[in-house]
Amino acid sequence: MNIKITSLVVLSLLLIIYLSVYVRSSTLSLPTILDYDPWYFYRYAKEIVENDYKIPAWDMLTYYPPGRPTQVSVGWPYTIAFLYKFAQSFSSNIDLMQMAKWSPLIMLALIPIPAFLLGRILSNSLGGLTAALFIVTAPIFIGVSMAGYSDTDAPIVFYMLMSIFTIFLAIKHAKGKLRGIPFYIIAVFVNLLFIYNWEAGWLSQLLFFAFIPAFLGFRLLEEMWHQKKLQFHFNHLVPDIKSIVLPLLIIFLVTNIIGFLLGFNTMFHSLMGGLGFTGLVGERLIVNISVAELQVIDIFSKSGFSTVTERVGMLPTIFTLIGLPLLAFYKIYRNEKIAFIEIFLFVWALVTFYLILTGIRFSLFFMVASSTAAGYVIGNLFNYLKDRNTLLFATVFALIGVFLFISVSNAIQIGKASAGLAVSQNWYNALDWLKENADKDSLIATWWDPGHIITGYTGLKAHADGAHCGGCVPYNHNIRIRDMGRIFSTNNEDESIDIIKKYTHLTDEQCNQSKKAFGDIVPKDACKDVTEVYMLATNDLIGKYYWMSCFGTFDMKLWNSTKGNQWQCDGKNYIQIPFSNLDKQGFPIYAQGGLTVTLLQNGTDLLAVINSPAQGVRNLVVSDVVFYQNGEMSHSKLNTTNSLDGMIWIDPSFSSVFFMEPSIRDSVFTRMFFFNGEGLDNFELVYANPEVKIFKARI
Repeated sequence: MNIKITSLVVLSLLLIIYLSVYVRSSTLSLPTILDYDPWYFYRYAKEIVENDYKIPAWDMLTYYPPGRPTQVSVGWPYTIAFLYKFAQSFSSNIDLMQMAKWSPLIMLALIPIPAFLLGRILSNSLGGLTAALFIVTAPIFIGVSMAGYSDTDAPIVFYMLMSIFTIFLAIKHAKGKLRGIPFYIIAVFVNLLFIYNWEAGWLSQLLFFAFIPAFLGFRLLEEMWHQKKLQFHFNHLVPDIKSIVLPLLIIFLVTNIIGFLLGFNTMFHSLMGGLGFTGLVGERLIVNISVAELQVIDIFSKSGFSTVTERVGMLPTIFTLIGLPLLAFYKIYRNEKIAFIEIFLFVWALVTFYLILTGIRFSLFFMVASSTAAGYVIGNLFNYLKDRNTLLFATVFALIGVFLFISVSNAIQIGKASAGLAVSQNWYNALDWLKENADKDSLIATWWDPGHIITGYTGLKAHADGAHCGGCVPYNHNIRIRDMGRIFSTNNEDESIDIIKKYTHLTDEQCNQSKKAFGDIVPKDACKDVTEVYMLATNDLIGKYYWMSCFGTFDMKLWNSTKGNQWQCDGKNYIQIPFSNLDKQGFPIYAQGGLTVTLLQNGTDLLAVINSPAQGVRNLVVSDVVFYQNGEMSHSKLNTTNSLDGMIWIDPSFSSVFFMEPSIRDSVFTRMFFFNGEGLDNFELVYANPEVKIFKARI
């Protein structure tokens, strides 16, 4: 490669690095890190800094009582802590929060490098550059790697690229025998770093493990194809086994031995854990059925496929699913041997594409695979067309250039629109109240999503959070989320209090059960009694009430016996209906999906007439209407036999109404959030704003 081309490649790579950071920098000015989950890693980084760069073996703030073991894969919070220490050597004014906001951008500045190197070793520099550009502009990746989104998504992408690149590098130099040893060491080291940063970092090696039988099987089929005979000779596989399979087995063996000694378990344990997460083996975490990004998706349907392409990008998806097979068929047609690289890309793409069946969240992995495969195809297209048909070459790469420009433009727009990930001031105000008023031995309980920000921002103990804990003793994630659903969705507040009380004190037997499960790392005060319990009823739980009521009546026996195939959730929903128009008399009409509610004046009261022809409901007056006049709440109640038992709750702005069936109307959560605890004897409202209402449980 001459100096001009090298300079152009370096300049292009620098521009991609700049673009990756620029797209995600719009949230850098926000006061804290984004969303809920990143607070988990911020809290761990803070504990590392405050404890002389040693993280405690036991996490007292989550799943209390008694807490849970600190996860082994803490490489990312350590990275944030070390970045902070490095920055402090230049300026003492930089605090840990600033470093946590910058940390995703630093990783993003590094990601194009292994993406380019991997693409280049697989094809050429053009393939490496396009792979890097596809990755940093992928819509799904932008949303989880903005400045301040200090979750593990950015390091996962970085280390996945690095681990696969170093394995390919080791295979390439394995023929040098002793000269290949440094590359083996680098590959093992990088893969261990991947596992240290993410407990499922064995994924790269699992992909190569799946590649081995696919590779050998394809070679046998390829031999039969070329010989036009249904016979094969295993001795033809010996060179491939020596040059490709043997280096992989060496890397697997060394990484697993060292990983096991370091407490990372093994590739097999990771595989079983992944199968358990998807529900194929062991006890499944029931919370996963409520996670939007873990819902089953039909990727082979038009809508499912569109969902994937919208997140990953149309061009990488098409080049992977269509371009890569066409390239392989073209080589077969020309009697060229299919490179082992192409077989791995097939395996990588197909495995990660199949993972999306268990949740759209896994499209992040397919994004990395498809971006790399698309870069490989484009790099090969360049080699095939550059010296053959000038017009075809110009047309193909002009079209690719247009799609790349669109990708970059879309990425910039997505980055600018990502400020919505910021935590609202109402949440900060509520958490500040807890920091100032709650006892240090309090337990903060709500639905599982905000657990990370509760512990990370306030330093108080949380009942549960998003770091799923199936092995927690004595109350695991399944038990806690069912209890929390019941606390909120039951109509009997005494039942809610009884459930809460079991988390305020552990018996000696329960405490010993935890110590037996986890050994000496359980601190003496892990079973200390809770002094206060605060419940958070928040506006986002209106939309999640279906799952609270579902888990509150969850039948574990039915779930386990059916493995979820025939299982039905008994969840209830608030039905929110937006304002539509005024009728001829000037009365407001609310309508959505065939359901209409008309508000009528009846003296000083309001009546709500509901129509839902599909349900056989016509012109029924709802028994209970709640509305606001001059900021004061008013009730209109009917006790007639022909009224519909339920409630219409009218938003103070009159922009929408909520219909609640009796079980929802009378639930503890409704009385907490919509009525500020009115009628509740065991929950005292101690703080309220439009989004968050805090109740102290009388225990």
